[in-house]
Amino acid sequence: MDRPPDPYQVALCLASKFAAGELDASTVERAFADDPYLWRGMLGIPDDCLLFLRDVADDLLWRRVEPVPQVVRPRGLRHFLRAVEESRPAYYDCDADLTDAERDELVAWLRERPLSVARRAMQLRGPSGDADAILAVLGPAAHEPLLRLCRPPRLHEGTRRYDRAEILDAVAEAGPERTERILELCPSEAVGAALGRNRPAVEKRVRNNALEGIAAYGLLPLADGETVRDRYLVLRDVAKRGAKLGPNRRHSHADAIDAALHHLAQVTGFPDAARLEWHCEADLAEAAVERQIGAYTAAVRAEGADAVIEVVKAGKRLRSVPAEVRGHPDYPALREHQERLRDQARRMRTGLLERLVATGGTLAPDELDRLLRIPAGAAMLPALLWLDASGAIGLLPDVQRGAPLTAVHPYHLFERDLLAHWQAEIVARRVRQPVRQAFRELYLPTPAERAAVTASARFAGHRVNGKVAGQLLSARGWSLRDSYETHSAIRSAGPGLRAALHCDFHGHFGMGDVLLGEVVLLAGDSAVPLEQAPPIAFSEVMRDLDLVVSVAGTEPDAYASPLHAQSRAQLLGALVRDLALTRVSVEGVTALVRGSRATYRVHLNSGSIHVEPGGYLCVVPADFGARPHQRLFLPFADEDRPTSVILSKILLLNEDERIADESILAQLRRL
Repeated sequence: MDRPPDPYQVALCLASKFAAGELDASTVERAFADDPYLWRGMLGIPDDCLLFLRDVADDLLWRRVEPVPQVVRPRGLRHFLRAVEESRPAYYDCDADLTDAERDELVAWLRERPLSVARRAMQLRGPSGDADAILAVLGPAAHEPLLRLCRPPRLHEGTRRYDRAEILDAVAEAGPERTERILELCPSEAVGAALGRNRPAVEKRVRNNALEGIAAYGLLPLADGETVRDRYLVLRDVAKRGAKLGPNRRHSHADAIDAALHHLAQVTGFPDAARLEWHCEADLAEAAVERQIGAYTAAVRAEGADAVIEVVKAGKRLRSVPAEVRGHPDYPALREHQERLRDQARRMRTGLLERLVATGGTLAPDELDRLLRIPAGAAMLPALLWLDASGAIGLLPDVQRGAPLTAVHPYHLFERDLLAHWQAEIVARRVRQPVRQAFRELYLPTPAERAAVTASARFAGHRVNGKVAGQLLSARGWSLRDSYETHSAIRSAGPGLRAALHCDFHGHFGMGDVLLGEVVLLAGDSAVPLEQAPPIAFSEVMRDLDLVVSVAGTEPDAYASPLHAQSRAQLLGALVRDLALTRVSVEGVTALVRGSRATYRVHLNSGSIHVEPGGYLCVVPADFGARPHQRLFLPFADEDRPTSVILSKILLLNEDERIADESILAQLRRL
């Protein structure tokens, strides 16, 4: 993979020339032309050389020589004034470094111009974080609380969350006249929405997926005839559109939806967004949708976690929906409600329950009761293991529910030496868990990671497809960066903790292959020793990366996840005990099957079958694994075709005297 020279090495070369008195502006210009991102390598070079390089960069930016140096903020008021006066200013002019004296000069310059010019200056300066200085144009009103609420968002600030009561109090304190003047200088979509002044504009922005518009939509007062459920359903539909966006935009879009729900909870009197959300979800689930269509009664009914359309004629339930019902104008309403309940179940499984297990999260008694009112919750929550206030672990009917319950992570079972016990219990009771819990892969620090103290190189050196890896990481909450950032992907790993992954690639994820590097856990800007990191957070970060290497690896045959094999070994061990498979035993990452025709060794990662003492058995009929072996039970709801295929092979070989497939028998005869 061809890469430009290392910016740091180029910067050192320039510093060496500067120290020898051999560096001129033309040489620096050529260096910036070769690599516009050269500034990334400037850390650590002498200040006097850095000053000279920045002078040259300032001049290039003023003359707008292409390609313009990236990341460098030019210095001086002249750049920002040019931005204010141009209809389409350059981003670096808007972001120019200003001294305190230059900010005062800017305010004096703006006072001699119409308020619309100051408003434009505020908008352009917002991402730089010092737009508040421009508020001095208003004189004494600059210190109004309302102005602080109206300021433009800073760069990388994310979607802002407002306190609606604070907005209304600030408006009351400012009074009508000053409120108008402040909003003229510093228009705020959120403040306007809280006052109910810009409903058509906000609704249009929501249709265009504008993040601040989505957040402001939650602040709009309910219109006549509009219910909290109506507004909530609109936000749920908007949230579905986020799945079609790019990786990072998907995160910011979801953050805007969360902000809108946070605001809607304030408008409608709920204590928080979570209570609003599951109150509305419970209402949706309890809403009866039934239609009389001729001689048929059609209704949406819950069957476990699924929703089905039930059609009854003359007191008898039909096995399928008749054409007469499907063609009726009322049928789309039934299908819409069915899909709404199915989507509710999907979100509960992949969102709420997966997050609870992956973080060891808790549910308060009232939250649990509310979720159990929802058919999907009533079907899925009892299949999870919980840790109650007394320290007891069990399925929902077996624990004390008077205090908050913690969703069990495999680490809870491991540290109590209960992992094998509960894996056997889940299989013996035929409990199909909605998400992987008892058989979830558990990653613990290795001796090499303990010796390295703060950085894990467990997956370093693996080359993966950048596009696929980016999609997998993004789906698990990682924010992707470009190749010039110190960390290539970052995600929250718990309160005050972030996981940061370094990679080697060109440009950004999706432009080609990515070489994985080390991963660290950061508290602020400091790396946390891995032995001291929260075990659950560490395990889940490693699980994400193992998945990336297993699925997105450019050489899939070169990597076999030891934890995936271990998870299958644990599941097989539980099945062996439950089904009394005396012919099968687990030895490391292989299963030894002593059949009637031969003795087989099945690898639990690849599924390859070796016949002892020497030979290879190919079991790959076209439909094998499409339907699991009749005795195979997988104790988790998510589809895992590789595990199903491998375990089905083992059960097939355990009863090899019953094999009728001629292609398999012919191989066995030859062996």
